[in-house]
Amino acid sequence: MSLPVRPVLSENPSSQAGTGCPFHAADKIDLQAWIQRDLLCSAGKREFRFGRYQVAAIRNGADLAREIETFKPAAREHSRTGLLAILMDGGRIFSRAIEEIEALGVVMHEAGLCSSASSVVDGETVSVEIELPCPVLGREVSYSFFPVAFCRGASNPDDDLYDPSLSAPFTAINMTSDAFAFSLLVRDQCVRVHGCAPFELDDRNACASLFDQSVDTWQNMSANTITSYSKRAVCPSRAVHLSDDRKSWLAPHNDPVFAERKKMMHSHEMPIIYCRNLCDSWLAALFDGAPARIGREGQSGGILVS
Repeated sequence: MSLPVRPVLSENPSSQAGTGCPFHAADKIDLQAWIQRDLLCSAGKREFRFGRYQVAAIRNGADLAREIETFKPAAREHSRTGLLAILMDGGRIFSRAIEEIEALGVVMHEAGLCSSASSVVDGETVSVEIELPCPVLGREVSYSFFPVAFCRGASNPDDDLYDPSLSAPFTAINMTSDAFAFSLLVRDQCVRVHGCAPFELDDRNACASLFDQSVDTWQNMSANTITSYSKRAVCPSRAVHLSDDRKSWLAPHNDPVFAERKKMMHSHEMPIIYCRNLCDSWLAALFDGAPARIGREGQSGGILVS
């Protein structure tokens, strides 16, 4: 049974590079096959299934900047949660992943998203802030979206930057917000169970129960993602894996920095930690008059593991 994928293709003619559909160009990208077979991220699959991913072909930073400006109002409408900008490199052959991330670094700098092309591939974190109506709180909140480099070479165990969870059959920039995606899952769950948005619930206990169930769901989705990538890894010691207590996950990269020239293992919080923090904040904002604080929950950065 095929997955009903409905990626939203950019209608920006300049980003099509004169090729028509970006996934039937010289690069021969089969996006749907990748999503079905090789995209192991449960949250990412969910967003593609719901048609909430904006997919675009780009040639340079100007194209990327335009796509982000198109993405912002769509995020405000809750119709888009992620932007996948695929670099149409005209068939250029990259011998190593470092060449791919350096090419993407130039695009990021051209788009005005980083201080320099070199800094963004040396561990700089880039955050795109979007003010939007929070799906949980029903009020304006700033959510942080983070662009991250995806590379063909990251799937090659002989490459110094081997990192299967950041690999794809194309060179691309993937911009997402874990906190925003989770907030939409909470809203979707609430509509399904209660027939309304979370901010329309007047029962604190019902809201707390909804949050608990949502945290469990997101935790299981994240654990499934990490376990799947770990099992697929040719070199497990150089790939993501889950801690024994399932409260953290380890990766050879520091999430959500854009890219790194050198891979080092970092420990990151699992949803049972960061989603719980978000839900406690939301509950206090909804019922105690507390201010809404989203911050960088879910993508706050990892801790270097020696």
